[in-house]
Amino acid sequence: MENSQLTIADLGAIHSMLDTAASRGAFRAEELASVGALYEKTMAFLKQSGAITNAVKEPDTEVESK
Repeated sequence: MENSQLTIADLGAIHSMLDTAASRGAFRAEELASVGALYEKTMAFLKQSGAITNAVKEPDTEVESK
């Protein structure tokens, strides 16, 4: 492997992939707790590192009822 270091950008990409995959139904119900925990950990790390700020709006996960 040429570069095996994990960067802030890599964590941001992982965070986005988790959100996208979850919104598309890629995970089984029993997997959602661990996926959600990883999502929250990456969000906390990215905020703490300054890579994202509280001014950045997180994706809206609520479903509108018609």
